Amino acid sequence: MNKESYVKAVAKRLTCSKARQAEFVRDLESDIAAALSAGETWEQVESRMGDPRQVAQEFNEDRSEAERAAGKKRKRTKTIAIVATVAVAVAAIIGAATWWASPKTAPAGQSSHQTEQQVIERAQEVVALLDAGDYETLQSMSIDEMKAGLNAEMMEQAREITVPGDWGAFGSFGNAYATEISQSGQVFDVVEVVAVYEKATVTYGISFLNGEELAGIRMR
Repeated sequence: MNKESYVKAVAKRLTCSKARQAEFVRDLESDIAAALSAGETWEQVESRMGDPRQVAQEFNEDRSEAERAAGKKRKRTKTIAIVATVAVAVAAIIGAATWWASPKTAPAGQSSHQTEQQVIERAQEVVALLDAGDYETLQSMSIDEMKAGLNAEMMEQAREITVPGDWGAFGSFGNAYATEISQSGQVFDVVEVVAVYEKATVTYGISFLNGEELAGIRMR
Protein backbone atom coordinates (compact mmCIF):
# COMPACT_ATOMS: atom_id res chain seq x y z
CA MET A 1 0.00 0.00 0.00
CA ASN A 2 1.47 3.38 -0.98
CA LYS A 3 0.96 6.54 1.05
CA GLU A 4 -1.91 7.83 -1.11
CA SER A 5 -3.93 4.63 -0.77
CA TYR A 6 -3.08 4.48 2.94
CA VAL A 7 -4.52 7.96 3.54
CA LYS A 8 -7.62 7.09 1.49
CA ALA A 9 -8.07 3.87 3.46
CA VAL A 10 -8.06 5.84 6.71
CA ALA A 11 -10.29 8.64 5.39
CA LYS A 12 -13.10 6.40 4.16
CA ARG A 13 -13.45 4.87 7.64
CA LEU A 14 -13.77 8.17 9.53
CA THR A 15 -17.19 8.83 11.01
CA CYS A 16 -17.21 12.61 11.32
CA SER A 17 -18.22 15.69 9.38
CA LYS A 18 -16.65 16.29 5.98
CA ALA A 19 -14.85 19.34 7.32
CA ARG A 20 -13.31 17.39 10.21
CA GLN A 21 -12.41 14.54 7.87
CA ALA A 22 -10.59 16.92 5.56
CA GLU A 23 -8.77 18.45 8.52
CA PHE A 24 -7.66 15.05 9.80
CA VAL A 25 -6.48 14.00 6.33
CA ARG A 26 -4.40 17.19 6.07
CA ASP A 27 -2.83 16.46 9.46
CA LEU A 28 -2.12 12.84 8.50
CA GLU A 29 -0.53 13.86 5.20
CA SER A 30 1.53 16.47 7.06
CA ASP A 31 2.74 13.88 9.58
CA ILE A 32 3.73 11.51 6.76
CA ALA A 33 5.53 14.25 4.84
CA ALA A 34 7.43 15.32 7.95
CA ALA A 35 8.49 11.74 8.66
CA LEU A 36 9.69 11.20 5.09
CA SER A 37 11.58 14.49 5.18
CA ALA A 38 13.22 13.35 8.41
CA GLY A 39 14.65 10.30 6.64
CA GLU A 40 12.12 7.56 7.34
CA THR A 41 11.12 5.32 4.45
CA TRP A 42 7.44 4.97 3.60
CA GLU A 43 7.59 1.36 4.80
CA GLN A 44 8.86 2.53 8.20
CA VAL A 45 6.18 5.21 8.44
CA GLU A 46 3.43 2.76 7.51
CA SER A 47 4.68 0.21 10.04
CA ARG A 48 4.82 2.81 12.82
CA MET A 49 1.40 4.28 12.12
CA GLY A 50 -0.25 0.87 11.91
CA ASP A 51 -3.25 -0.55 10.09
CA PRO A 52 -5.50 2.16 8.54
CA ARG A 53 -8.54 0.57 10.19
CA GLN A 54 -6.97 0.97 13.62
CA VAL A 55 -5.93 4.56 12.92
CA ALA A 56 -9.50 5.42 11.89
CA GLN A 57 -10.97 3.54 14.85
CA GLU A 58 -8.83 5.45 17.35
CA PHE A 59 -9.85 8.73 15.73
CA ASN A 60 -13.54 7.78 15.73
CA GLU A 61 -13.46 6.74 19.38
CA ASP A 62 -12.07 10.17 20.28
CA ARG A 63 -14.92 12.03 18.59
CA SER A 64 -18.08 13.25 20.26
CA GLU A 65 -21.44 11.61 19.53
CA ALA A 66 -22.46 14.78 17.70
CA GLU A 67 -19.53 14.51 15.30
CA ARG A 68 -20.06 10.82 14.68
CA ALA A 69 -23.70 11.48 13.83
CA ALA A 70 -22.70 14.31 11.50
CA GLY A 71 -20.29 12.02 9.70
CA LYS A 72 -22.88 9.30 9.19
CA LYS A 73 -25.66 11.59 7.98
CA ARG A 74 -23.39 13.95 5.99
CA LYS A 75 -25.61 16.97 6.67
CA ARG A 76 -24.58 20.51 5.81
CA THR A 77 -21.28 21.67 7.27
CA LYS A 78 -21.62 22.87 10.85
CA THR A 79 -19.22 24.16 13.44
CA ILE A 80 -17.01 21.22 14.34
CA ALA A 81 -17.61 20.02 17.86
CA ILE A 82 -14.12 19.35 19.16
CA VAL A 83 -14.00 17.79 22.59
CA ALA A 84 -11.06 18.84 24.72
CA THR A 85 -9.04 16.15 26.39
CA VAL A 86 -8.18 17.38 29.85
CA ALA A 87 -5.55 15.92 32.13
CA VAL A 88 -5.05 12.91 29.93
CA ALA A 89 -3.61 9.99 31.92
CA VAL A 90 -2.86 6.54 30.49
CA ALA A 91 0.43 5.79 28.87
CA ALA A 92 0.56 8.30 26.01
CA ILE A 93 -2.36 10.13 27.62
CA ILE A 94 -1.97 11.93 30.94
CA GLY A 95 -5.01 12.68 33.10
CA ALA A 96 -8.67 11.88 32.49
CA ALA A 97 -10.72 12.66 29.40
CA THR A 98 -13.63 14.96 30.20
CA TRP A 99 -16.54 15.29 27.79
CA TRP A 100 -18.67 18.43 27.83
CA ALA A 101 -21.88 19.28 26.00
CA SER A 102 -22.11 21.76 23.14
CA PRO A 103 -18.50 22.93 22.84
CA LYS A 104 -17.91 26.16 20.90
CA THR A 105 -14.77 26.95 18.93
CA ALA A 106 -13.01 30.26 18.32
CA PRO A 107 -9.58 31.45 17.15
CA ALA A 108 -6.82 30.28 19.47
CA GLY A 109 -5.97 32.75 22.23
CA GLN A 110 -9.07 34.89 21.76
CA SER A 111 -10.19 34.78 25.41
CA SER A 112 -6.68 35.05 26.86
CA HIS A 113 -5.74 37.89 24.49
CA GLN A 114 -2.95 35.95 22.85
CA THR A 115 -2.20 35.38 19.20
CA GLU A 116 -2.40 31.90 17.69
CA GLN A 117 1.38 31.97 17.28
CA GLN A 118 1.87 32.73 20.98
CA VAL A 119 -0.33 29.75 21.89
CA ILE A 120 1.63 27.51 19.53
CA GLU A 121 4.95 28.72 20.94
CA ARG A 122 3.72 27.92 24.44
CA ALA A 123 2.93 24.38 23.30
CA GLN A 124 6.39 24.11 21.74
CA GLU A 125 7.84 25.19 25.09
CA VAL A 126 6.00 22.27 26.73
CA VAL A 127 7.53 19.86 24.21
CA ALA A 128 10.99 21.28 24.91
CA LEU A 129 10.48 20.83 28.66
CA LEU A 130 9.34 17.23 28.11
CA ASP A 131 12.42 16.52 26.01
CA ALA A 132 14.62 18.06 28.71
CA GLY A 133 12.91 16.06 31.46
CA ASP A 134 12.10 19.26 33.37
CA TYR A 135 9.02 17.88 35.13
CA GLU A 136 9.29 20.32 38.02
CA THR A 137 8.67 23.24 35.68
CA LEU A 138 5.91 21.36 33.88
CA GLN A 139 4.18 20.59 37.18
CA SER A 140 4.39 24.24 38.22
CA MET A 141 2.51 25.30 35.08
CA SER A 142 -0.12 22.52 35.20
CA ILE A 143 -3.57 22.06 36.67
CA ASP A 144 -3.64 19.90 39.82
CA GLU A 145 -4.97 16.84 38.00
CA MET A 146 -1.90 16.84 35.73
CA LYS A 147 0.85 17.08 38.33
CA ALA A 148 0.95 13.44 39.50
CA GLY A 149 1.35 12.11 35.96
CA LEU A 150 4.15 14.46 34.97
CA ASN A 151 7.17 12.40 35.97
CA ALA A 152 9.99 10.53 34.28
CA GLU A 153 8.48 7.06 34.69
CA MET A 154 5.08 7.99 33.22
CA MET A 155 6.56 9.94 30.33
CA GLU A 156 9.05 7.21 29.43
CA GLN A 157 6.15 4.77 29.22
CA ALA A 158 4.25 7.25 27.07
CA ARG A 159 7.17 7.71 24.68
CA GLU A 160 7.72 3.96 24.38
CA ILE A 161 4.06 3.34 23.53
CA THR A 162 3.93 6.24 21.06
CA VAL A 163 7.09 5.32 19.13
CA PRO A 164 9.09 2.41 20.59
CA GLY A 165 12.84 2.82 20.90
CA ASP A 166 15.22 5.75 20.88
CA TRP A 167 13.78 8.85 19.21
CA GLY A 168 17.17 10.50 18.85
CA ALA A 169 17.78 14.21 19.26
CA PHE A 170 15.08 16.78 18.57
CA GLY A 171 15.41 18.27 15.11
CA SER A 172 12.65 20.76 14.39
CA PHE A 173 8.97 21.54 14.68
CA GLY A 174 6.68 20.84 11.76
CA ASN A 175 3.12 21.96 11.13
CA ALA A 176 1.07 23.29 14.02
CA TYR A 177 -2.63 24.03 14.46
CA ALA A 178 -4.40 25.71 17.38
CA THR A 179 -7.99 26.49 18.32
CA GLU A 180 -9.92 27.74 21.33
CA ILE A 181 -12.70 25.59 22.79
CA SER A 182 -15.30 26.84 25.28
CA GLN A 183 -17.15 24.18 27.24
CA SER A 184 -19.40 24.51 30.28
CA GLY A 185 -17.83 27.77 31.40
CA GLN A 186 -14.24 26.66 30.82
CA VAL A 187 -12.00 27.78 27.99
CA PHE A 188 -9.17 25.70 26.51
CA ASP A 189 -6.55 26.50 23.91
CA VAL A 190 -5.85 23.22 22.11
CA VAL A 191 -2.72 22.80 19.99
CA GLU A 192 -1.53 20.04 17.69
CA VAL A 193 2.15 20.36 16.82
CA VAL A 194 4.48 18.02 14.94
CA ALA A 195 7.96 17.43 16.37
CA VAL A 196 10.64 15.82 14.21
CA TYR A 197 13.38 13.84 15.95
CA GLU A 198 16.34 12.00 14.45
CA LYS A 199 14.52 8.66 14.44
CA ALA A 200 10.86 9.52 14.95
CA THR A 201 8.14 12.04 14.12
CA VAL A 202 5.62 12.69 16.86
CA THR A 203 2.40 14.72 16.89
CA TYR A 204 1.68 16.30 20.26
CA GLY A 205 -1.78 17.40 21.38
CA ILE A 206 -1.40 20.01 24.12
CA SER A 207 -4.16 21.99 25.83
CA PHE A 208 -4.14 24.96 28.18
CA LEU A 209 -6.92 26.00 30.55
CA ASN A 210 -7.76 29.70 30.26
CA GLY A 211 -4.68 30.19 28.11
CA GLU A 212 -2.37 29.59 31.06
CA GLU A 213 -2.37 26.27 32.91
CA LEU A 214 -1.26 23.11 31.15
CA ALA A 215 -4.35 20.86 31.06
CA GLY A 216 -3.55 17.97 28.71
CA ILE A 217 -0.76 16.22 26.81
CA ARG A 218 -1.19 13.55 24.15
CA MET A 219 1.30 11.92 21.81
CA ARG A 220 0.81 9.97 18.62
